[in-house]
Amino acid sequence: MKFLAILKDSLREALDTKVFYVMVAFSLLVVLLLGSIGYRPVSVEEEAHRFTEQTSWLLAHFAGQHHLGPPPRWYVKDFEQTQPGAAPWQTGYRFTLCIEFADEEEAKQPFAFLQKALLNDLQRQLQQVFFYLKNIKIVEVPSPNTKELRYLVTAEAGTATRAQDWPHYPVFLFTLPLRSWQQPVGAFVLFWESYLVNWIGGAIALLISTIITAFFIPNMLRKGTVDLLLVKPLSRPLLLLYKYIGGLTFIFLNTVVVVVGVWLVLGLRTQLWGTGFLFSIFVLTFQFALYYAVSTLFAVFSRSSVVAILMTCLFWFVFAFVIGYGYYWVDLSRKWNVVLQIQVEAQGGEKLDKEMMPEKLFPDAVYTVADIIHLVTPHLKDLDTLTDKWIIEDVLPPNDLRRKMAEKTYAGFRWLETLSVTSLYVVVLLAVSCWWFARKDY
Repeated sequence: MKFLAILKDSLREALDTKVFYVMVAFSLLVVLLLGSIGYRPVSVEEEAHRFTEQTSWLLAHFAGQHHLGPPPRWYVKDFEQTQPGAAPWQTGYRFTLCIEFADEEEAKQPFAFLQKALLNDLQRQLQQVFFYLKNIKIVEVPSPNTKELRYLVTAEAGTATRAQDWPHYPVFLFTLPLRSWQQPVGAFVLFWESYLVNWIGGAIALLISTIITAFFIPNMLRKGTVDLLLVKPLSRPLLLLYKYIGGLTFIFLNTVVVVVGVWLVLGLRTQLWGTGFLFSIFVLTFQFALYYAVSTLFAVFSRSSVVAILMTCLFWFVFAFVIGYGYYWVDLSRKWNVVLQIQVEAQGGEKLDKEMMPEKLFPDAVYTVADIIHLVTPHLKDLDTLTDKWIIEDVLPPNDLRRKMAEKTYAGFRWLETLSVTSLYVVVLLAVSCWWFARKDY
């Protein structure tokens, strides 16, 4: 009951400042915005027409700038699926690409972009537009119109095996399509869950929560308040720990609201119900546990919320940003050959010539020093990386390039080491805080 009373007091401090309500409202706003985004499957026929319309517009714009004659008009006809009625990702496609000129003489001229030597360039351009299809080919076919050139374009079904792996484009606020942003649904979910919520949103939420909870301990140590608390039959270390847990409860409740809300709306929208994202609740709370332990230590030392905030921000900058991201990129540099090989194979290339390329970008001494620093410091960036790995495995198919790269680049990160080292810092910081609080004469 004593613990619940102190916990209630910590939460009341946050509720009295109305900050808790503001953060919950902001979290619900994020959930509402993500829920308003729909995902429409890309239509190969629409993309073919859009490609020819854009090409015609570019040629007209170029002709107008250089005062040339009327440019040729590009359009599509005789579009069809090789397996009518099949799902978009289960069938091949064929259509006729038509280029109509102003008169017959222009159609007969050997325009550079129509020469056989550059036909492959047009094929590569189509491969970029229809990146989700395979074996795209283009061959010239006869045209009944003497002012027109025709090319037959054929393509086979890609590697997608389900609707979520087929490229979609988002529709914001139910009405605003963004057709240029095309990727599988799983990639959208990865973007929202990992980058928006875990990285950007998580950093902002942790920073705001650090500022808010930094007042809890100094307020408790004010003259009069601390005197009233210390006369109670409760040891000082236990009193401080209860206050610390109260601050953790604050960030935990906020994290539950936003993570569960985002997970629900994305699941309803995309039918991807991976549970890896839900572990973000505990990961973000655990990260905050370390930041709040730093804040508690300096709050007990200085009895100043400003000092606690500044030192916690400095701790975040040094250990999460400088050391965390620094080690991430140094570790990635020793795997760069593996990453390049995956990218080359994904593009249909051959194996890299390892004899022509260095195995590592830095001397071994750099990697040794980086490993030692990483081992003895909190693994804050590792928590983000390991959570990303869970989310990637939930939403991306096994043959996805990003999943293959993550499996290789994240292979050296371990949950046991990350949680053990980081937990040790939390325990030491709290132990020092409790020791100082127990011996200090208030």
